[in-house]
Amino acid sequence: MTRSFAADSSAVPSSSCDHRRTLPAFVADSAGMMRPIDDRTRKVDAGVGIAMDLSSIERRVAADRGAAIDRSIEAQLRLATSLCELAKALVATKNDSGRDRTAEALAPAQEAVAIRLHWLTAGQVSAQFAGEVQDALRVFEQAARHIGHRELAASTIRSACGAYRQVAHTHPQAAGVCADALSKCGVWLCRLDPNTAVAASEDAVRIRSGLFAANPDQSGKYLASLSTLLRTLMVGRQRKQAIAMYRERYAALTSPEMTTRLRQTRIEDIDLTIKSYSALAKLECATLERAGRLTQQQILYQTSGDLSTIEEINWKLALVGIKPLTPGAMPDPPSRPVEIATTFGALSVRCSARDAIAQVRAAVIAAYAADGAQPAKGSTHLGGVEIIWSAADLELNSAAKLGDDMVLIEQPYPGTVTVMSLKWELANVGRHPLALRLSTRWPVISVAATENMAYELCRYEGGKAMQYAALGRPSGQAPLDEPLAPLDFAALADYGADYASETQVRAAFGNSPMFAKLTHLPANGIRQAAETVPHTDLLFFQKVNTPDPS
Repeated sequence: MTRSFAADSSAVPSSSCDHRRTLPAFVADSAGMMRPIDDRTRKVDAGVGIAMDLSSIERRVAADRGAAIDRSIEAQLRLATSLCELAKALVATKNDSGRDRTAEALAPAQEAVAIRLHWLTAGQVSAQFAGEVQDALRVFEQAARHIGHRELAASTIRSACGAYRQVAHTHPQAAGVCADALSKCGVWLCRLDPNTAVAASEDAVRIRSGLFAANPDQSGKYLASLSTLLRTLMVGRQRKQAIAMYRERYAALTSPEMTTRLRQTRIEDIDLTIKSYSALAKLECATLERAGRLTQQQILYQTSGDLSTIEEINWKLALVGIKPLTPGAMPDPPSRPVEIATTFGALSVRCSARDAIAQVRAAVIAAYAADGAQPAKGSTHLGGVEIIWSAADLELNSAAKLGDDMVLIEQPYPGTVTVMSLKWELANVGRHPLALRLSTRWPVISVAATENMAYELCRYEGGKAMQYAALGRPSGQAPLDEPLAPLDFAALADYGADYASETQVRAAFGNSPMFAKLTHLPANGIRQAAETVPHTDLLFFQKVNTPDPS
């Protein structure tokens, strides 16, 4: 046996570089000359391949059409299969610039649909054949939508709905398959003929209702048909009107006993997304009825669910007449043990502008410049960065003016900018020089934590301290000139995490990590963030010694 050189790996000399990877691929052109294959060549060859496939399929259609003259079921169904393949191949050319033949797919697709619908009504009612009918309808719908033949598409799909209704009546064993097909036709007709779409979806529900009444295990499929009906009613109607129409049809087709069984449907038998199923399973909701007793708060705070999860569960509840989940309120949590995290200090600036980082950065530079500190390169002062992070204990900085410092500015949440200072990480409450300067433009909250000792918050606004809250108090701080009002926890809840109530924020105040999570306040300082911060994100300031005017 003769082997090609490229296929025999042993024939390639060993080397530190595999030259086979660098050799270009070649193809012979019309003159017999070899030329490399580039992207244009591949596109041309792909077009040639499509043309060759279409030619072979067209020849097969011609042969099958000749064999179908005897009108036998085998020959005609073979012709329908060839026509459907031809239509698919023609639809596949829609992305081929200059060779789009999608318009030609309409005739073979429609003929394939007509042949298969004829034999479906004649008694060819197996599940496999019903799937082939739907496949032909799908290709026809794609071709008609691409060309814009709305009326032809609607007329053909309406004919298919009539065939499915007839087969469901004459062949009860195929009723389930026909119901699924009617639901699909209802989806296709939504934009073409909304009234016929509703009628098709309603007939699907009617068929599934009978099957469910006879077999309680059909609850999941009945729910699926109900969901399609409700979605069909939603098209072109206001939500309130669509739900009223749905309830009317639901009451007419579903007995009280069936409703009871539907509400007892296990969540495993319901078409749910993984996130919704996981949320219900975590809350030990085995049935739809049990899910209706939940609250939105439980979904949001006791599972990984979100607003889309609530919307999906509400949709399933609406299908069986259960009211949507109430917002609810979690019971007041018990007081947590005091847990004050690592010593740190930082500022939270409330700025909702799109360029919040840039605005706060400019304001920080201006604040240091007002006290004679100018931006500088990190290597020119304060020693090496690695040495700075190794400083063990933080000390209170009681200076009233800014000077040599290192500052980090981040935006962990929309509307909130965190400013971390190295030298003024801990400052006197109500007298933080940088907070006082920034608060002339935005509300600022300073956070100062002393491990296992104190957790202090101070709100600055209008260039002065306004509100204060603390758990514990470290020694060495001078008393304030003016008393401060209590911190507004309700405002913190509004600024912080969604759905966190004032009660929850107050209850978490003794636990600094949880409190920071609920309020979106800083949970650490510049020293904790230093290891993951690129040096390019740091601002260095150095005090400039102004010369004596004399």
